[in-house]
Amino acid sequence: MDEALARQERALITGEQAHPPGAICIASGELARFPHFTHSMLHLLRPHASTIEMHCGLNVAANFNAGIRRTLANPDLQWVWIMGDDHEFEATTLLRLLDRQVDVLVPLCVRRQPPFIPVLFREPESDTPIGQFPPFHWHQLPSTGLLEVYTAGSAGMLIRRSVLERIGDPWFEMGQMGKDLTNEDTYFCKKVQDCGIKIYADMDVQLDHWTPVSFRPIRTEAGRWTVAMNLGNGLQVSLPPDYLLELVQVVKEESKENFGLTQPA
Repeated sequence: MDEALARQERALITGEQAHPPGAICIASGELARFPHFTHSMLHLLRPHASTIEMHCGLNVAANFNAGIRRTLANPDLQWVWIMGDDHEFEATTLLRLLDRQVDVLVPLCVRRQPPFIPVLFREPESDTPIGQFPPFHWHQLPSTGLLEVYTAGSAGMLIRRSVLERIGDPWFEMGQMGKDLTNEDTYFCKKVQDCGIKIYADMDVQLDHWTPVSFRPIRTEAGRWTVAMNLGNGLQVSLPPDYLLELVQVVKEESKENFGLTQPA
């Protein structure tokens, strides 16, 4: 059994709690964009008396700030977990982040557009354009443990109350690092760095990043039909034709549909 899940079950039995309550601050439109996000939230384990602040609107910074203000108005809440509605995560994700006992921590998350790099960045060089940061690449990441980063995306960012109180309102601001860039998350990270507080990424906690993709029928070089995923920016990934045959067989066995599966001549 997962250690975080086992600990949560022991807490329910004994009445003890390993972590203080906090608030999950969600930025969304009127409806969450992906049902997998809602499913993840419904199953998320969190300390007793923790709250959920879901604020809707097109201004992500305003949504997060509204949630943080309400959180700090309650002296019992000791952390904020920032989350967008385009992510999927395991039930123990929040508890594992809380276990690390650091001031600012993010899970490992991938950018959802090509070239699919980690949303983790190093300190800018002297010639780095404002609002941009040198990224960490996959081969530069440790296989486990914590990695200190200069800035990161806010998805799944766990922030302790003491950090928020030190920075002050507003925490997230848009357009402060590049006029044509939102960068509300990287500007928040700059505020954290200016306070002398370190930011870490947890290699042992991963966060899914959802994105719409299109599917199109294509022919392989051998002339066989298959399906390709159009990931945007000219990047297309085709599925092997034999994999599609296997997939049809699996769906046929697990559903009531009959696809009339036949092997190609």
